[in-house]
Amino acid sequence: MKIEINNLKYKYEDKSRFVVDDISLVIDSPSWVSILGHNGSGKSTLAKLIMGILEPTSGTILVDSIEVKEENLYEIRKKIGIVYQNPDNQFVATSVEDDIAFGLENLCIPHDEMKPIIDNVLEAVSMTKYKDKAPSELSGGQKQRVAIAGILAIDPEVFIFDEATSMLDPIGRRDLIEIAKALRDRGKTIIMITHNMDEAMLSDRCIVLKRGKIIKDDKTINVLTDYETLRSTRLEMPSDLYVYHELKEKNYKNKEVLDLLWESALKK
Repeated sequence: MKIEINNLKYKYEDKSRFVVDDISLVIDSPSWVSILGHNGSGKSTLAKLIMGILEPTSGTILVDSIEVKEENLYEIRKKIGIVYQNPDNQFVATSVEDDIAFGLENLCIPHDEMKPIIDNVLEAVSMTKYKDKAPSELSGGQKQRVAIAGILAIDPEVFIFDEATSMLDPIGRRDLIEIAKALRDRGKTIIMITHNMDEAMLSDRCIVLKRGKIIKDDKTINVLTDYETLRSTRLEMPSDLYVYHELKEKNYKNKEVLDLLWESALKK
């Protein structure tokens, strides 16, 4: 399966400039892709366009050769699931179990087949004992786990995490990343919308946006070595990667120290 984006543009009605400005790219499955950029770069808008939440001003998006438009959204959302920054926006029912069931009902899954699916996905995210809880009773990290369980139940090929760790504490962030790694190991495609370089370093490929345009699209290792691009987008780098680039810029000659900093950065 692949996602193909062709000459995509989007402008909000009250804005004078395009938030997504003539973007073309292809994402193949399976892969882990980070879409990086500072606030206002267009990365979350791009995620909403891929999901069909917003309609492009111009250009096309194809998911598995199906164009993303209103009449195809049912098929598209069987293939792609999204976890938002604020999981409260995804809950529609009064209990964890009912919320996951709601998504399955939309796919016309017979009622007697739902329970084993719900049990399996809650176990996968370590939330079985909370299935009768109201979402409002859960912590931020637990809510994100339930949101992921709801998508797991649908079993799409692609998972989009749209700044999904930004409201979590360090433990919640670590747990969500471990779930994403497990999904990758199962052959799922991960699209991580983020400005967090620690998260980006887990990906195979990074797409860097600035003011709605792609300014870099390359293997992650090549993006990490492009200090000018990282600095121009005001992305906050891990301290060891920042020090590595600063020393390189100042023509620091101790290769052993530089290698240690680089290796430390890659282990994040």
